[in-house]
Amino acid sequence: MTTATVLAVAARRFSQGAFAIITAGVVTAAMLAGAGQLGAGPTIPGDKAEVDGGAMPTFPSAAAALQTPAEPASTDGASLAKPPSAPQSTTPAPTNAAPSPAVLSPTGPSPTAPSTATAEMATAIPTTLPAAQSTIVAPPAPTGSPTAAALAAPSPAAEVETDGTPGLKPAKVLFGGVKTAAPLAARAIGSYAKGCLSGAKALPVDGPQWQAMRLSRNRNWGHPQLVAMVQKLAKDGREKDGWPGLLVGDLSQPRGGPMLTGHASHQIGLDADVWLTPMPDRRLSDAERETMSATSMLADDAVTVARDKWTDGHLNIIKRAATYPEVERVLVHPAIKQVLCFAAKDDRSWLAKVRPYWGHHYHFHIRMGCPAGSTDCQPQVPTSGDEGCGSELDDWLKRVGNAAAAAQQPIPVPPAKPAKEKPPITLDALPGECRVVLETGNPSAKADIAAADAAIAAAAAKRDKAKSSVKTKTQPAAAPAAATAGVAVVKPPSAIPLPPSAPPSAAAAAVPGTTSGRP
Repeated sequence: MTTATVLAVAARRFSQGAFAIITAGVVTAAMLAGAGQLGAGPTIPGDKAEVDGGAMPTFPSAAAALQTPAEPASTDGASLAKPPSAPQSTTPAPTNAAPSPAVLSPTGPSPTAPSTATAEMATAIPTTLPAAQSTIVAPPAPTGSPTAAALAAPSPAAEVETDGTPGLKPAKVLFGGVKTAAPLAARAIGSYAKGCLSGAKALPVDGPQWQAMRLSRNRNWGHPQLVAMVQKLAKDGREKDGWPGLLVGDLSQPRGGPMLTGHASHQIGLDADVWLTPMPDRRLSDAERETMSATSMLADDAVTVARDKWTDGHLNIIKRAATYPEVERVLVHPAIKQVLCFAAKDDRSWLAKVRPYWGHHYHFHIRMGCPAGSTDCQPQVPTSGDEGCGSELDDWLKRVGNAAAAAQQPIPVPPAKPAKEKPPITLDALPGECRVVLETGNPSAKADIAAADAAIAAAAAKRDKAKSSVKTKTQPAAAPAAATAGVAVVKPPSAIPLPPSAPPSAAAAAVPGTTSGRP
């Protein structure tokens, strides 16, 4: 079978799938009008715990599924801010980057003349949307990134209540207020979504092939091996893949732990967000790094990759990260995964590490496995080894299509009953070593931890007292003693039968020797 034939078959499959996706989306939107949210859909092997290493999250509403930012705010399950808008990037695209001959949305001209294979693929891809898809339009442009002032961390001394315990501060307040790393050996402690980091190293905000973004968040810290990997990727990307350089989003906090805003993961210094916007050929100012928006790779239909944004450079830098042995997963939007599946050549083994997930069209998320020496690091279940370009990807694309269709329906959806907000993680819910990480070289944390311990102890004592009071009230009262010694207690004559406590049932009446249905 020739290359042209393969591409044509793949394109026809995509075209048919797109119609089915949109049709299912319209039906789903009508069915869900009374519920106000999308269901989780069938479970996909491997997508459980892709982001935070925990249980499968509840899938977001249609609108939320389309509004995922370039950096935290979750994929990973926390309360997220609105994503940044995606204006025309001021960054020149790599001069040697050509559009990938994959499944791309024809929303813009190709940056360079297409190759023969690209031309063949273009003839096979429908240039107009199916009739059922015509109702899908571009989602409203999200608001820009918050300013540095809005991102400034609140003082850890702020009074916070959690779990109904006055004075007990969430762990995100304690860890989010620390400005320096713990002077201990480098260790990732706990799980990706419930842990901390000792001996962290800061990624320099400027490097020869990278620039760190959102500096006010102070999240350019990671395990030394993660920082070294990011620097290596930046260098390899420029020298081997023609990628100008990395714009690096969030790694972790100086001591890891839960974050004040955004991610549920990124807690143990083994996660890194890399923007899909290439680094410009100049140093960005601090103000630009706070306000500049990353570029979304999605087309106006919100379910395919835009032809005028995607380049072979994007494919190469994602592939480069996935080929590193220390990298366990690379999270991307399902539409990007689809492009990678079509564009990958003979060596396709790296595709098994590239996992589709909600959001991740402004950036890709790199996750390292537990490094040697981090004996308290809890690894995720390894990927299956399957490249993930078959039914698994098809199901993800259906989810994305359903979300896009439902988000554009004019049917008013009544607000769903608001779910009870999950209480934030507290220090006592993290591994015990995280207390040492928080306290070491951080005198202010000792007072906070002591206050938290006192608050927990006081709340426990209050609960115990309440339980004891309830138990006392529910105990049966003792029989009244005779008012005067020697006075006999009068009992009813034995000949007078006492009435039964409950009338016998019909079934009991049919059973000889019973009065209440029980033998």
